[in-house]
Amino acid sequence: MIRKAILLTLILLAPLSMVVSADTSSRSHGCNATVDTAVHHITITPSGPLSMPADQALNITATPYNSAGTELNVPVEWSSSSGSLQNFGGGSARWYPQTVGAQTVTACNGEIETILNVNVQPGVPLTFELSVSQENVTADETLTLTPLLRDQFGNGWIPNIPFVNWDLPAGVDISLPNDGTPPILTPGPVGAMTVSVDWDGWTGSTSFNVSLGVAVSVFIQHVSDQVSSDDLVDLCALYTDQRGNTWATTASWSTYAGLADDALSSFMGECIVFDAGPIGDWTVEIDDQNGMTNSLTLSVEPGRLAQIILDNLATEIHIGDFYLLEAEGFDAAGNPVTVEGWNWTVTDGPSTEPIVPDGDGVTFVPDKVGQHTIQVMAAGRVQAIDVEVLSGVPVTLEIEVLDGLGTQSPVIVTGLSLDLLLYGVDENGNRNPVDVPIEDWFILNDFGTIENASAGGTGHYTFTSSGIGDVSITVFLNQAQGILIVQVLQGPLDYLEVILPVEGNQGTTVNFEITGFDISGNPVDIHQCSATITTDAGEAECDENGWKIDLDTSGELVVHARIQSSEGTSAEGSDFITVHPTWFGWGDNTQVIIGGSLLIIFFISTILIVLFKHLGSRIEEEIDMIKEENEEEVDTPPPPLQHIDVGGVLPPPPLVQISPQVATPPPVATVPTPIVATSPAFPPISTPAPIVPYDPFAALQPVVEPEPEPEVVEEKIEEDWATTETEEMSEPELEPPTQADDEWGVMSGDWDDGGDTLTTSAAEFAQIQHENRRGDGPRDTAEQTLRPLPGTVAGEDGWYFDREGRPSHWVHTEDNGWAQE
Repeated sequence: MIRKAILLTLILLAPLSMVVSADTSSRSHGCNATVDTAVHHITITPSGPLSMPADQALNITATPYNSAGTELNVPVEWSSSSGSLQNFGGGSARWYPQTVGAQTVTACNGEIETILNVNVQPGVPLTFELSVSQENVTADETLTLTPLLRDQFGNGWIPNIPFVNWDLPAGVDISLPNDGTPPILTPGPVGAMTVSVDWDGWTGSTSFNVSLGVAVSVFIQHVSDQVSSDDLVDLCALYTDQRGNTWATTASWSTYAGLADDALSSFMGECIVFDAGPIGDWTVEIDDQNGMTNSLTLSVEPGRLAQIILDNLATEIHIGDFYLLEAEGFDAAGNPVTVEGWNWTVTDGPSTEPIVPDGDGVTFVPDKVGQHTIQVMAAGRVQAIDVEVLSGVPVTLEIEVLDGLGTQSPVIVTGLSLDLLLYGVDENGNRNPVDVPIEDWFILNDFGTIENASAGGTGHYTFTSSGIGDVSITVFLNQAQGILIVQVLQGPLDYLEVILPVEGNQGTTVNFEITGFDISGNPVDIHQCSATITTDAGEAECDENGWKIDLDTSGELVVHARIQSSEGTSAEGSDFITVHPTWFGWGDNTQVIIGGSLLIIFFISTILIVLFKHLGSRIEEEIDMIKEENEEEVDTPPPPLQHIDVGGVLPPPPLVQISPQVATPPPVATVPTPIVATSPAFPPISTPAPIVPYDPFAALQPVVEPEPEPEVVEEKIEEDWATTETEEMSEPELEPPTQADDEWGVMSGDWDDGGDTLTTSAAEFAQIQHENRRGDGPRDTAEQTLRPLPGTVAGEDGWYFDREGRPSHWVHTEDNGWAQE
């Protein structure tokens, strides 16, 4: 707070101190106004310093104060350093400055006065003047150029005019200080000069005359430092002043060390002629005999073409060699001449258009062997040379596809062909068609073939594709090698292959599938059920699991498949299957025997079970009858029962278990222990035990079975018990029936000793016949029929494609089947 108060006090005291200072400084002056001793100081409004134009008026007011700062009403007298004042009284006045510069206005009362400082500026300009300090100057001098503006009171001043508003003569320079002082002109060329200005609506001009200055140097006037050896060059000796003004003078002429003095037309004078000859840099010297010397170096260049030389061209080349056509030109002085464009032609020779531009040069590229005459022309000059052309030696080979692809990798569908052109490229990059033996062509994975083209001539070949994928074609010619990559795509469906078992049995079902291939033998995806199957082997059906055939016809039969495309083309394929006949039209013979044996066993077992059930019930009935009779005849003891004659039928014998070695015969009937009628311990006849499972192969061994006679058993039982006669009966021993070895032994295949049987021999014979069959042609290890080459009928001797697609020759015989030669 204290700081703010102090600052405010200083601000209020500052004007007062200024007034006091002004008052103090003015006390020494006198004043004609009525003196009032109470006046302490006087203030003028507006306060100074001020700046104003000379053609305007300034209203001012003076106010006197006593020492206490009280305004006094006392008279004030006015005065000024220039211009005029109009005093209105009461301290008011009007001042007209009129004169530019620093001016003052004074207000006083007695010895107390106050001065107002005013900087008076020019008024509105009414006139413009442009003048020079002198009208005649030398080129070595300078002169002052004064632009001047004046107002209504005659006040003049030099304005600051920008450089762009000045119009100066050529070679004249101007210096603009821009500080109110006049610009400075520096003359240039001699002669009458005029300088003008156009600025802010003001225009003006002035003229002066410039004469030569003092010579400061001598030089040789010339047109160019570069001259032709065919040219005559004019040279002159000239003086020059400091502004570059020149005039001729007489001088002595020579060349450096006298090397080209013969080229000078004179050795003294203002001007001479220099006759150039040999190319090079030649120095010409002058001396004005007054101590001034100078020199000039002329570069002599070749003149116009006068003759052509072809000494750098060889007279013998090979086809493919780089042969750049170069010629040398010379002018009349024998200097080499650079020719921008040579016109080359072949006027004689077997090649067609052998002149070929190559960048900035021209080459000779012959395509025929023989002598050629090469001619060159330039600037009306002609020269020729004879060149013998020999064949070239390729270092690399390039395979070009003739369908517009060049050496780029082509893309084709398998089975299609490409026309190729083989180029031999020499070490200079020249390309020429060349022939290479077919055996020097190599195709990756043998996915195609190379043949000589039927037309085209040298270097023309035909590639026929097969396989799928990127196929590299490589060719060699001595040490030269070329490679072309061909992308082979899968082709459309061309033929089918039926994959089914080699053989089957009548009455069984076999599964098979169909595979599709394009013309090159590459797999093509197909839908299994889209094919039409034709076969005599049986009915073919297709479901989600594929194809199957119910074999109902025996023999070597064909299964044929065919698929019709939407474009109208079809693909076909077939294969053979050998169907072996069976006894009942189903399964093989072994299966039939096993099945039949099991059926017989089941039938016999069923009969025995029924018989034993019935016999047990009858025995129980007889026992009950005997008990009743014994009760009625208590006095008569029953006859001793030695055994029960059941007509040769005993209680159910134990089941005979048949082994693969020897079938066990049924036990011989024996007389049982006598059974007393009163004995309650008569053994009950139970149901036979369950049948024991048999080894299916044991069913094929000779089986001895009992010969039950249910009806006879029942009659004899009734008769014996009715008559109560006890007879001892013995079951005659049954001998097992036998089977001849040529029947059972052969049919069973002698499973006991592992030897050959009739069935095995027949199967082997059928297998051999199947393998040796002619069919549709030879088959590979997977039993797939090979495809015949064009010109070979399927199934006949001739050429067939092997599994890798290579041609192979096959011959068929009845004994050995198909054999590759």
